[in-house]
Amino acid sequence: MKLSLCLLQAIAFLDLLAVGLIVPLVPGHVRKMGAGHIYVGLLGSIYAGFQLASGPLIGSLSDIKGRRVILTFTLLICAAAYTSLGVTESFTVILILRALLGLFKQTQLLTKALVPDYEKGEKEQSAIYGRMAAVSGAGITLGPAIGGHIAEGYPDNGFAFIAIIVGICFLVNAGLAFFLPISKKHLKKKFKHTKTPTSIAQSVFSSVKETFIGLYRVKWSEFWDIFIFKALIGFAMGVYYSNYALYLKTQYELTPKYVGYVISFQGVVGSVSSFFMGFINSFYHQDTDYSLRNFHVFVLLSLSLLGLILSFHVYIYVLWLIPLAIGNAVGRLVTLEMILKRSHGDHRGTLIGASNSIRSLSGVVAPIVAGFIGQYFGVEYVIYASLCSTLLGFGMAYTYRWKRKIIKIE
Repeated sequence: MKLSLCLLQAIAFLDLLAVGLIVPLVPGHVRKMGAGHIYVGLLGSIYAGFQLASGPLIGSLSDIKGRRVILTFTLLICAAAYTSLGVTESFTVILILRALLGLFKQTQLLTKALVPDYEKGEKEQSAIYGRMAAVSGAGITLGPAIGGHIAEGYPDNGFAFIAIIVGICFLVNAGLAFFLPISKKHLKKKFKHTKTPTSIAQSVFSSVKETFIGLYRVKWSEFWDIFIFKALIGFAMGVYYSNYALYLKTQYELTPKYVGYVISFQGVVGSVSSFFMGFINSFYHQDTDYSLRNFHVFVLLSLSLLGLILSFHVYIYVLWLIPLAIGNAVGRLVTLEMILKRSHGDHRGTLIGASNSIRSLSGVVAPIVAGFIGQYFGVEYVIYASLCSTLLGFGMAYTYRWKRKIIKIE
């Protein structure tokens, strides 16, 4: 494997390992400082809100200024912000830092956008994305366990210690990103620019202007179906996960320790599925438009959620988590591959950023919907919203596949 691809996988792993170390501990930390539940909820919403807005902007900026440069820059900002989280005692500063992280924490977006710069083959790209998702899943699975042990072992200053470790992880990632080779395409772009801004203000204005021009030039109408599929999967899984621990606790009376085991199990299944994405794609040689894969993803997700609803024992529930985790992991990668196949290299970062923003929008809407249903109808009915979303996706995927068949015949 090329060194550049190994570096990208290392960055993806360290990124989510670091996030997994600290993010689960943030609500407990601010509660210990005296914050209420509304403030804790605001921390999550402000991060998702800024992610929603920043995805296409950072993606477009990376298309213009170079993905390697923007990746290094954002990693350095994240290193400073995460370290600051551990030393500040101000609620306002924590909110500002979460907003800053929501704006610049786009590591997964940029690493995905960089893959085609170093690997041109579509089949190889699919396998690489699968491996990246697998190592990222391993990072997000290991992170909470390690962070929890450190926080428990050092109750007084454990959070500050973890924040410093996370900052170091992001600094290491920035170093790895710096050593990535510059793509030949971006080198050609550099020579095309003859005028250079005379001041920092002009440079910033020029970058912002070019970013919005890049957004305007994308033919968004060609990608609406992909974004809808992404939104339906994101909403379904967002609603499900926002109610996950509470559902297991109330329906099956699981303790937090066993809830953690179930979460880790699902993470492992998702990582393994992502790792074998190249093998899974080998069964779909004729599915050049991804219509069959989309259809199968929504069938799998719908059947899995129906199985979870009808489960009468926790072991049966866990068994149904296997196809759910596979469908979710494959669905995310299929929508990514659809975007890369339809997009031109110049707009790749912009489109992946827009795709991530749709996921962030789901992260804002899904908890509100889950909370409303749980409050007025009961915790056990929240999962029905996820099922409705996947059934809608099933109908759309079937219609999309039928239309593509007619186009091929004509």
